Amino acid sequence: MSAIADKPQSITGQLLDISTAGVWSQFTSLVRGIKTSPDRWVLLSFPVLATLVIATIAAGQVRLNAWQGALYDALQRYDLEDFLRQIVVFLAIVSGLLCLVVAQTWLTEVSKVKLRAWLARDLLDEWLRPKHAYLLAFAGENGVNPDQRIQEDVRHLSELSADLGGGLAQATLLLLSFIGVLWLLSNQVIFKFEDKDFTIPGYMVWCALAYASVGSWLTWRVGRPLIDLNARHYAREAEFRVALVRVVEHAESISLYRGERDERASLDTILASVLSVTRSLAGGVARLTWITSGHGWLAIIVPFLMAAPGYFSGKLTLGSLIIVVGAFNQVQSSLRWFVDNFSRIADWRATLFRVVAVRESLRSLDTLHTNQGRIEFSDNAAGKLTLENVETFLPGTMVDCAFLEEAKVELNPGDHVLVAGETAAGKTTFFLTLAGLWSWGHGKISLPPRSDMMFLPQQPYLPPGLLCDAIAYPAESKDFSDEDLRSALRRIGLDHLIDELGRDASWDRYLSLDEQQALSFARVLLHSPRWVLLDDALGALEPSKRDLLMSIFTKELQGSAVISTGRSTASDKFYAKTLHLRRCPRAERAGTISSTAALEENRGASRTDAPT
Repeated sequence: MSAIADKPQSITGQLLDISTAGVWSQFTSLVRGIKTSPDRWVLLSFPVLATLVIATIAAGQVRLNAWQGALYDALQRYDLEDFLRQIVVFLAIVSGLLCLVVAQTWLTEVSKVKLRAWLARDLLDEWLRPKHAYLLAFAGENGVNPDQRIQEDVRHLSELSADLGGGLAQATLLLLSFIGVLWLLSNQVIFKFEDKDFTIPGYMVWCALAYASVGSWLTWRVGRPLIDLNARHYAREAEFRVALVRVVEHAESISLYRGERDERASLDTILASVLSVTRSLAGGVARLTWITSGHGWLAIIVPFLMAAPGYFSGKLTLGSLIIVVGAFNQVQSSLRWFVDNFSRIADWRATLFRVVAVRESLRSLDTLHTNQGRIEFSDNAAGKLTLENVETFLPGTMVDCAFLEEAKVELNPGDHVLVAGETAAGKTTFFLTLAGLWSWGHGKISLPPRSDMMFLPQQPYLPPGLLCDAIAYPAESKDFSDEDLRSALRRIGLDHLIDELGRDASWDRYLSLDEQQALSFARVLLHSPRWVLLDDALGALEPSKRDLLMSIFTKELQGSAVISTGRSTASDKFYAKTLHLRRCPRAERAGTISSTAALEENRGASRTDAPT
């Protein structure tokens, strides 16, 4: 059996797509998650405290702006005493503002840490729920590269959210603080028309609003493509990183086949797509800079031009002009916060989508592909394993299915069963179905307690760390005595690893595949399950070694059931029963079932109509 060909790769069908959802719905989904978190009060207290600090800073900025007017008036009057007094006032104001700005910075940085800790743990909780890490691979594009989304995207989203949230709060409070000042000072900007003086209520406020609105509109028009470009950029970078990791993991095989040139060509293709998106992103940022930088430079002269009529009419002193210009800059700076931060907002928007997409996918895995049929699972009170009309939809397009030719099967502890089938007949899918990972199909399966079952795939999982912990997994090595661990290694013929029990290493890299497969049977010996299911779990071993390991089930674990898919792992006499898997198109299978049901119905009618 080809385990690679038989392994489920992807499913098209119901894909969790939230691309049409607005940014508000995505943002509120995270807020709802925070509200249900045990750390919600800590997470919510930091924004509240930061807002109070920012409000105090805004009040200090208003006082500092008023101080500037007093300073310039003292200079205009050549009043040295008042000038020195204003220097002392300045030092007092700045000292207070400095303390507040440091407090705001500390709150912002700690908020990033707290938000990342909550969001990363929330995703990890969902990702490592039973079966979720496996099923996420079938959630379409939203389940791609969960490692990057949990590590990099969560970090980036936390930092951007804290920075942009603090900046938006500061811009809003400064706007509220200075717009009243600017409105009152607008009365001093007097215009003359036909020898008559007149004022425009809130004149400088309307100028600031118009200036900021034009800049915001231009920024949106020019910068909107950056949202999609950022999302594509993150996706391409993730693909490139995964491709590099794949080369690292398979470096030995690549070198043996001398496939470096092919791998380089493949990496060049992926890198080209990364650079293509990066170039587009660079062009978009450059175009946006024309607007943001130009808008910023013009902001230096615009308030002077707007307030010039009042100054040259003699109604505004130099100090009042400086106050008006300062208030105008604060108002338009607050209003143009969107302009200055659009590229970061686009980045935040793309990151938010990626994080929310994987989060919503994880939370919806239990209802994944509801348009497909589901196998009915139940617990067997008698501790047996029963199968009734079991049919699984094979991976890929799911147009094919695999079914057991035996309609009803009942297995007991101690049974030795071989599940046979042609290449790509769905043996691995059947193995995953018994493990509860694959539920798409039809029929009924009644299982013994999960704690009595152990599943051995072709590629064993050996977590990095101490070898004793890897053998005892998922239990802890302290649950077994040192003698138990040594005896298990001796029994499976891996005596040379006894001295390595206390060694820390990446065992999936250090050990050969045949050693890893043999080591999984040491784990079986330690846990002594009543049901052991194998998916070509001895395919890398020599026949004599297979017989040695399978003898465990005729000696130490004589009462344990063995269900094996793939090639025979021992002599044919070991298996007392054989089940047969067959593959066919789902349409053909449905027609066969319908014909069989009709035939049974006709037979029943014939028996009813027949004379007694």
